[in-house]
Amino acid sequence: FFFAMATGQLSSMGGWYTQGFSEDYVNARGIPRVEFVDDVAAFLKKKDCNPEGAIKVMQEQYSKYKLMEYKLGQNKASLLRKLPEIKKTLEMVKHLKAKVEADEELRTHFGLSDTVFVEAVVKDKPQTVGIWLGANVMVEYTQDEAIELLKKNLDTASANLERTVEDLAFLRDQLTVSEVNIARVYNWEVKQKRKAKEAGAGEAETDTKTVE
Repeated sequence: FFFAMATGQLSSMGGWYTQGFSEDYVNARGIPRVEFVDDVAAFLKKKDCNPEGAIKVMQEQYSKYKLMEYKLGQNKASLLRKLPEIKKTLEMVKHLKAKVEADEELRTHFGLSDTVFVEAVVKDKPQTVGIWLGANVMVEYTQDEAIELLKKNLDTASANLERTVEDLAFLRDQLTVSEVNIARVYNWEVKQKRKAKEAGAGEAETDTKTVE
């Protein structure tokens, strides 16, 4: 059902599968573009293989793309979690710096346990902050250094997220083309077998009439 439906919907080709990616687009991270199989017979001749062999290669390539999609999806989810944390930390350091420079009282909540907090007043003017870098590592920075570091991390994470979203969009296009290619080769093979069967039945009928 899938194969017949896919070929029926996508029998005419244009730039339908690119979703904004031009024909000369080259992925900066090296994700290869899938060649659309417009003429199945010419494609099989070019690759010097039969339909079964072509479908096997296409399915292996499809599996690789699915694995890449899974890893990129995990990377995207991780970045979407990190970005709000970085932004929140950056705003907190900026707020702390503003309070210190204005010589204003700084009130905060101090955690006594996971569920118990008390209000506290910071009397001394803090000149440094501790930033978690991961892997249970905290490094002390001046407020200006912390702001510079967090801005850099925010820019890097935002750029990585943009690239990941681009790669996922391009990768999903290639998955769609792969699915359609498999469908077209499969349906072409079915049609060829049907034609061969009908031709064989016609020859048998002709031989029967000749004998009569």
